[in-house]
Amino acid sequence: MSVNNITVCPHCNVEMELKNAPYVQNSVNLGEFEAYVCPNCGRVFYTDKGYEGINKFSMKKKN
Repeated sequence: MSVNNITVCPHCNVEMELKNAPYVQNSVNLGEFEAYVCPNCGRVFYTDKGYEGINKFSMKKKN
């Protein structure tokens, strides 16, 4: 298990849900990307695939 693919919330110790979660940077919603989300506290941990999507989106915005 990599840090980006955590499946149990380290805060609540409950199983996290795999779904798309919004990614906000500088108060701007950049879209929704794959992440594990805690159904209890709402903490979000983006998957490797989610981070790839964020990076691709960010590169498009720079060009």
